[in-house]
Amino acid sequence: MPQKPNLIFYLGAALVSLALSLWQIANIAQINHDAVYYLQAIQGDASSIRQVGNWLFYPTLFHWIHLVSGLDLEHSAHLLNSVLDTLLVLAFIRLVEILGSTRQTLMWSAVLVLSLPYLNENRPEIIRDHGYWAFTLVAMTAYLKLFRTYSWRHLLWWYLAMITATLFRVEGVVFLALMPFGLLLDTEKPWKQRMKHTVMSLLPFLLIGLGFVLAMQFYPGFQNRLADTLTNAGSFVNIFTETIPEKARLLRQGILPQFSQSAAETTLYLGVIWSIIKDLVSSLSWLYFGILLLRRWFPAPALPRDARIIIGWYAAIAALVLFLHGAQHFVMVSRYTMSLALMLLIVVAFSLDELQKKAGKSPALKTQFAIVGVCIVLLFADSLINSSKPKVYILDAAKWARENLPDKARVLTDYHPERVGYYSNRNNDRKYEFQLYRPGKTSPEAYDYAFVRTRRGKANSELQQLLFSQGMKPIQKITGKQQGVIIYRLR
Repeated sequence: MPQKPNLIFYLGAALVSLALSLWQIANIAQINHDAVYYLQAIQGDASSIRQVGNWLFYPTLFHWIHLVSGLDLEHSAHLLNSVLDTLLVLAFIRLVEILGSTRQTLMWSAVLVLSLPYLNENRPEIIRDHGYWAFTLVAMTAYLKLFRTYSWRHLLWWYLAMITATLFRVEGVVFLALMPFGLLLDTEKPWKQRMKHTVMSLLPFLLIGLGFVLAMQFYPGFQNRLADTLTNAGSFVNIFTETIPEKARLLRQGILPQFSQSAAETTLYLGVIWSIIKDLVSSLSWLYFGILLLRRWFPAPALPRDARIIIGWYAAIAALVLFLHGAQHFVMVSRYTMSLALMLLIVVAFSLDELQKKAGKSPALKTQFAIVGVCIVLLFADSLINSSKPKVYILDAAKWARENLPDKARVLTDYHPERVGYYSNRNNDRKYEFQLYRPGKTSPEAYDYAFVRTRRGKANSELQQLLFSQGMKPIQKITGKQQGVIIYRLR
């Protein structure tokens, strides 16, 4: 439990976190596209269930809130996210407190996590990452206690929290499997004791894993994202033996013919690393990443030894997960790097605490401290004012559809079919089917209408070019500042 004198920090941080969530939720015009999949999956839509990998813990939670509270599903999801983000904030402060902080360090930990732009900008996003970030931090507080004083109670809390995190995002299973090996790094303890604790910590994971594998064997319908990951575990080797070499070959053919095969593969690996760093900077913010990178120029003491080991081991596992994902899909977004960013943010909290202590004794450090303070205020303001801009053309297109399309109309579109369909069908007796246009695979003749996005300064889309070549004339044009929609009747 937090120390009583520090409870004011937790209470204040919780209230500010809830206020930030309410502010961001009140200022959104439309939900994100992932949200549509969650909302439809929990209502039994097979396509949406496949989109979320049949990993339904997150939508099930806000569905329960919907049943208990009477709130609609959207507001139930926002309520759940607000609670999860507040838990994240409190867990971060608690982790800093356990590491041996002063009240001033706790203040800095609260300021940092509450001003983190990526977190604030994503508060209104209906994504399962909220739960993964929060329970990962809760799990790491238990792991720190386990590392210092091994006990079954601490091990139980670690497993409960990390399993819960895994129910939000399946990559949590990698941390369940590998974090116990971090106990071997505590060289101040005898080798036999470290081995014993590591084996004991792995036993629950092995038993749970065995039960999961048996369920996969005896229940053929037991299919979800984790089951698919375990079934295709061998494919991770193919990343290095097949995926990367093939992409390197295509790279040489199309762009860099002067490169050798090994040089092209190295270029791809460097590209993956660069994408991870880029998104880590985005999730951590340029300011806090800069402080972390230039830490030797900040008068910060070394972190406690156990903190360095734990953060280092966690960062190594996270980097492995991110690299495998990036090398397999060549897609990286900041929400994947966010949990690593939160762990690294701990270092920044101690750095700024020490900078404040020494600022009064040095004019140069005082100026440096003032500049950092101004930058934090600007970051905080930017995350509140410069949130993601709503795609108004989606709502305008949905409004036109509700007012003009006949029941059961089939619509072909080249942009956001899930959101246009969601807002077109919501609270509407008439139902429409929206499908994404796939060049060379989709035949417009099978659809009644086409919704084509236009972007100022951009060339016409492939769908628009195809319809133009067929002599199709638009029946409606919806214009916006940067983007619009052209609507065609196909039959």
